[in-house]
Parts: sequence; structure tokens; C-alpha cells
Amino acid sequence: MSQTQQLKIYQVCGKSHKGLIREENQDAFDYFESVNGAVFVLCDGMGGIPDGKKAAKQTMKHIKKFVSEDWYDDEKKLLSEAINFANNQIREKLAQPEINVFPGTTLTIVLIRDNKVFFAHAGDSRIYYQTGKKLFQLTKDHSLVMKLLKEKKITIKEADDYPQKNIIYNAVGINEQVKPDINQKPIFPADNDLILMCSDGLHNEITDEEILTILKEEKDVKKKANTLIKKALKAGGNDNITVQIIQFYNTGNKSGKNYIPKSEKKKKNLKRIAVLVFIFLIINALFMFNYFFDIHKSTTSRQHTTDISVTDELTYKINTRDNLFYKIGRNIYSYPDINKNTIIDILKINNKNEFYFYPGEKIDYKSAN
Repeated sequence: MSQTQQLKIYQVCGKSHKGLIREENQDAFDYFESVNGAVFVLCDGMGGIPDGKKAAKQTMKHIKKFVSEDWYDDEKKLLSEAINFANNQIREKLAQPEINVFPGTTLTIVLIRDNKVFFAHAGDSRIYYQTGKKLFQLTKDHSLVMKLLKEKKITIKEADDYPQKNIIYNAVGINEQVKPDINQKPIFPADNDLILMCSDGLHNEITDEEILTILKEEKDVKKKANTLIKKALKAGGNDNITVQIIQFYNTGNKSGKNYIPKSEKKKKNLKRIAVLVFIFLIINALFMFNYFFDIHKSTTSRQHTTDISVTDELTYKINTRDNLFYKIGRNIYSYPDINKNTIIDILKINNKNEFYFYPGEKIDYKSAN
């Protein structure tokens, strides 16, 4: 067992309300310090199943027991085993397989250790991360409607009024094994960044834009939590509403080094690739332009210069009816008096099929015409 004394880098506040419709509150939340770091848990007992409230309460208790007993070097392994331990305990103590009753609960869990944040979840309770002017949803709902959306079997508009919107396919207690989603890389929070954990009673009532507006307000976490609850109640309060807000300070990280999710990184990488491809095409186009310009320049130069200097034996073909081949011998020197410089012009002037020019020999182009 190992534990290091760490400087506290967060403040936290949690609030819960049974809503305006439900007879009891089946949500639960907790925060505690452990040998493995600071742990934050939020559960939403599944209301359509008996003992949903017990499942939520006992899941928190089992999570706390597991993470408080033994030190884990691997945070992801710790979260995975803690959640599966809770799942086994809930099924052992609350399940009634003889009548096909398996009480369950959603679960979100956040672990803070060494100024790093790890998280996991099962169900449709969510974890958000707010930094600066942006709000990121860290979790994806394990719900039937979200699965259908992902498979493109329903539209976003249809999802809002889907009759089986509240069906959860992955949660603690409902299956022999729970399959939580766990972040593979830690988040390094900056000062004033926020984590919001909430049940669906909040995110089903108010939009992400409304959540961001409240989280950005210059208020402490307690007032922000109260405002979120009030906003959800005003929007209908059709379910239990629970929020837990974690605000960071003393992190040692500048605000410019904020969390960027994989989707955002992918977009940025695609933009970088697009820019590099564009630059490559521009440079390539410039090279091609320069290449053809040099060819044109060279051709033009050959057409207008008055000097000729060829030192090797060459064979030159003139496109005439007879397709004659003209042999040009060695020692073809410069002739400043010639106004046209092509071999064809010289052959026409001399009227020969084979000839040699010698040093000092001159051709009078005008008289040759």
C-alpha cells in the first residue's frame, strides 16, 4: 500500500432534487479521499426496476470500499475492477433471478491523483468538462436511443420523442458483467476548469449550451449547482436531478494548456494535413511553372541568339518530304554574323547534306538568301 501526501487542487459541491414528478429520489452522489486519490461518484438508480434506490446507494458504498483498501499503480485497472466489484455485489445481494428482477444503477466516477483526472461510466449519467469558453461531453450514453442514433436508424429529431428513450443497455447490476468506458489518457486540468457529473434529470431538461452558460458564470460551485437544479426544475423537472461540480485551482497548469478531446484533436490534425497538402500543391505548382518557364526561355534564347557553338558530332533530322538526315561535323564555332542560329538555317544556307565549319570561316547569311 502506498500513498503520497498531495496538495489539494479542487473544490467540490453536489446537489440533488427528486424533481417535480417522481415520488422518491433514486439518485445518489458521494465524494471521499482514499489511498488511491480523491474519488467522486454519482449514481442514478433505474426507476423502472425495484430497488433502484438501493442499487445506487450500495454501488457507492462498494466503490468506496474497493478503492480505499489497496493501492493500484494503474488507475484504469483500479476503476475497472472497482466497478466490476460493485456490479458483482449488487447482483449477489439485490438480484432475484427466479423472477427475472435485476436492480441496477447508472454510474459515473472521477478519480483525481497527482494532478491528473481519470474517469469511467456506465449508463446515461454524464460527465462534462468545461474549460474556458468550451464544454466537452466526456461520456457517451449507454442508452438504446443513443445506440440507434449511432447506427443511423433514427434521426436526432426522432430521438427527442423516442418512446423507449430511457432504456439502458449497460449499467451496474443489470448484466453479469458491466463494461464501463474508461478514458485511456488522463486529463491535466488547468486553474478554473470544471468537471460536471450529472444524472439524466439534468441533461434531459436543459441543453449543453444552457449548461455552459451557467458554468461560465462568475459564481462559486455551490451557486452554480443550485442554478443548474433550478433551471432543470423550471424546464419540467420530470426526473430526479443530481449534479456534482469539481472546480480546479493550484494545478500549476496554464489556462492555455487545456483539455482537448480526441475528436477535437482529430479535427485539428485534419486541418493541419489539409494546410500542408495545400502548401505542397502550391510549391509544386511554382516548381512546375518555373520548369516550363525555363524551357520556354531556353527555347526562345536558342531562337534569337547569334552564336553557335557545337563541339561533338551530331545527327539532325529535318522534317522534309525526303526525311533527309544531315550530318554535322566537329568544330562548329560561333558565327556572330548569322541572325538565325538553328542548325537547319545553317544547312539551308550552305545547301549541303554533310559539311564542316572551320575556325575563321564565316557565312554571310544575307548573301546566302
